[in-house]
Amino acid sequence: MKKLFISSLAMAVIVSCSSSNDDTSANSSNNNNNNTPYLLKKSTEISPDGSSYVVEYKYNGTKITESYDVTDKEKTVFTYDGDNIVKAEVYRDGVLKITREYAYSSGKLVSEKVTNKEKGQPLIYTENYQYLSDNHVQYNDFYTATYNPTTGAYSDIKFIQKDVYFNNGNMISCSSTNMGITHSITYIYDGNNHPMKNVTGFVKMEMFSNNDGEIGYSNLLSSNGTYTGTLNETHKSNGVHTLNAANYPTKSEMTYVSSSIGTNKRTYLYEYNK
Repeated sequence: MKKLFISSLAMAVIVSCSSSNDDTSANSSNNNNNNTPYLLKKSTEISPDGSSYVVEYKYNGTKITESYDVTDKEKTVFTYDGDNIVKAEVYRDGVLKITREYAYSSGKLVSEKVTNKEKGQPLIYTENYQYLSDNHVQYNDFYTATYNPTTGAYSDIKFIQKDVYFNNGNMISCSSTNMGITHSITYIYDGNNHPMKNVTGFVKMEMFSNNDGEIGYSNLLSSNGTYTGTLNETHKSNGVHTLNAANYPTKSEMTYVSSSIGTNKRTYLYEYNK
């Protein structure tokens, strides 16, 4: 799925926070009758105007090797060290545009270095994750940078400090303050299986990159967020998931409501290896 799983730089309808946890109970899988792990092979995102975005996935066992955005012709290649994804390289029309390098300690993601070559000289920055407890993480989330079209160089790279609590690999709350605006959000999950749950190292790697709370070991049922301070707004989301016999979604219908933007609905379809 383009929005959920591939484009870490894309802006979601609802701005949020994210976190990760390598909880062994969260990684346990409900598989099919052949004891073969369910692996997502194809995802389709249907936007409000009816347009579709299709992403296809390739694996070596349960390790993801490649995802391909059929719509935008964007390929992401993944590299592992053991069971950890240590690199994700994004290609557009065969040209390397973005490289993400991940570092781990004691099985937890501790940093992500991004090299973005989409404009002029590369934009390079690192996000670092500090574990205050098993369920509490603080990290510097990339916010903005100033680009000079004359020199092709970036300057004044800024981050937002985010404070996240999570449980069983799923976010339960996140808060941050930036430019006089405090953002707080809470999340509720269904306890069933996320489409990418069985992909080795994927949820642990990707949860920090997404901005809508929809990456975890379970499926997002709802989120409720507020902006207070120099901006006062509310936003929420609601998910309805159609499950197969092993409690993996084959269809997710997400409704996003913002007090400033209005309502936006999207549908996601999932196809698995079995």
